[in-house]
Amino acid sequence: MSVYTGKFNYAPYASNENIFVVLLDGWVERGRVLVFSTFTKDAAGVDKRPFDLTTQYVLRASDADVKKFTIRDLDNKLYYWFDASRGTDVITLNLHNPNQLVAQNIELTKLTK
Repeated sequence: MSVYTGKFNYAPYASNENIFVVLLDGWVERGRVLVFSTFTKDAAGVDKRPFDLTTQYVLRASDADVKKFTIRDLDNKLYYWFDASRGTDVITLNLHNPNQLVAQNIELTKLTK
């Protein structure tokens, strides 16, 4: 299991919110992924609504070394997903919805024991 954390900005919905990505199965194709954060204020005007992608999300590699990947549901039906890249102890996320790229260059660092 690997855990990454950083700050999430998605104007006007999230401002400097903590974000966590948990790779439950490590860097494996279709490995289970959990994403946790908070909307500062969501589209309905609700303050501090949890933003969590915990249902059916998996890692999909775009290359053999899993340097480029997506975090998305298997049937591509959920509203949000990420494309991402990884370096040494760092991953960079770009958040998408069905219509557009909504937040980019969300940099997360690996938590260590």
